[in-house]
Amino acid sequence: MTRLTICIPTRNRQHYAMNAARHMLASTRQDFEILIGDNSDNAAPLAEFVESTGDSRLRLLSPEQEPLSMQDNWERMPQHARGEWVSFIGDDDYLDPELCEALRVTSARVPHVDAFTWGRSYFIWPDARTDREITTVPTGSHLIHMEKKDLMRKIFFWEDAKDRPACPFGIYHGALKKELLNRIRDAFSNRYFENANPDYDSICKTVMMADACIYWERPLSVFGACKASNTAGLRDYAVGLERLKTVREENEDELEVANFPFPIELGITASIVHTIESFKQRYGIELNGWEEGFIKACAGDCENQGDRARFDAKKAGYAAAIKAWRGPKALKQFNPVFRYRAEVPRFMGHAEGHLYFDMAIGNAQTAGEYYKLLDGMLFPVHLLESRLNDA
Repeated sequence: MTRLTICIPTRNRQHYAMNAARHMLASTRQDFEILIGDNSDNAAPLAEFVESTGDSRLRLLSPEQEPLSMQDNWERMPQHARGEWVSFIGDDDYLDPELCEALRVTSARVPHVDAFTWGRSYFIWPDARTDREITTVPTGSHLIHMEKKDLMRKIFFWEDAKDRPACPFGIYHGALKKELLNRIRDAFSNRYFENANPDYDSICKTVMMADACIYWERPLSVFGACKASNTAGLRDYAVGLERLKTVREENEDELEVANFPFPIELGITASIVHTIESFKQRYGIELNGWEEGFIKACAGDCENQGDRARFDAKKAGYAAAIKAWRGPKALKQFNPVFRYRAEVPRFMGHAEGHLYFDMAIGNAQTAGEYYKLLDGMLFPVHLLESRLNDA
């Protein structure tokens, strides 16, 4: 039985997709498969790679005649998945095939589970670093049954949001049962993904449709950011504008909902709110009381800036948008503070259930190598069942 399909959509970054696949295929597990959705201009590199690998766990969807938008490349993949569960990652990311074991154990304990996710870990590829990077990983290993009402507040009301909703459930660096995916497709316009931010589009739909959402504190994947990634645009304003230009061209400028004056160029918070508002408007979901949480997240987006000029520009941009949206009184809730201090050393050590350390640890050069280091520090996946039995 194929328990899990790991989907890797990619466009013109074949090297990274191959690297991710090689690391995952090193696993001896036979209950997962990797499905690469190639949207590149040149089909040959990945086709040759898959053929030379000769591993039945690796399959390829070749490019269409014309390049697809990001969401359309994602859209064609689930229908080809053979796994009981489906997960998506980026081509510069990594996902541990031992997720299959976590899914097996969790399904035995919570038979109706259909959405599963895990703790977050991040890796900036060496080619994208400009300075020393201090990163963090959660060190807990509890399985937590999350209540849907709490997840609804996190995604739609921006509860506990810093610069984005604190809701990790969705198909991106999460796993959804194929049956749930098909219910989502049937319920929402006969599509799995409808937005240029397919990850947050998936979160909205998952929270609405899932029967049981289980979170494991222990990381099982790595969010990577290479120099060519969209994530790199969050770290370099000029790069970000260039990447957004491409996204606009792919989507015929239909990225922002009407009468909502937050251009996505403002930052990650503005981009995500348009995805959520688009979903709400499309399906007639009317909510009140979410505005304050969103405005605080706008402030958080500003406070992420380590450059004073960028902080001031972003603060001014969000302030103008908030004023145009809700009037001058709403600005009382918008109080970003420039917090970066270059002279203060970054904390390293353990605090509040997280380990802070230098990302260059072990000289890892890829997301897969980095995960191997983390895996040696964290609770062993294969012990999860025995621990639960003792609980």
